[in-house]
Amino acid sequence: MAAGNTHNARKRPRVLVAGTADAIEALTRVLQGDADLVAAQSVKDALRELDSGTFDTIACNVRFDESRMFEFLQAVMDRRLAHVRIVAFRAENTALSRSRHSAIRNALEALGVERFVDLSQLSAEYGDAVAMEALRKMVLDGN
Repeated sequence: MAAGNTHNARKRPRVLVAGTADAIEALTRVLQGDADLVAAQSVKDALRELDSGTFDTIACNVRFDESRMFEFLQAVMDRRLAHVRIVAFRAENTALSRSRHSAIRNALEALGVERFVDLSQLSAEYGDAVAMEALRKMVLDGN
């Protein structure tokens, strides 16, 4: 490192974004260059990316690959990638019933997903900016 350049550069997290085109676009806007993103729109592509690279976080959209999110997450668990954080998110503009929301959350927890954020629900309660910031923080910081 050259003299005078002693600041501690923080490594940008590498994130696999498994989702629909709209979800990938939304997450790309939210992260605004704070992470190195690799996008996958199918289970096959996402697993190929996982097998060929190292990721800090997987951000998976509920409607990923025609709602095959649970299949993908089971394959991730089978690979025993304990060092990779998993964040699931729902980017659709429709509300879920409490029972469906609870069922999704319970299934995700059983698969080892660390966090789940429903952007539609958060946006309805707190506004779009708060919802997107919550997703950003979960992906980047794990909070």
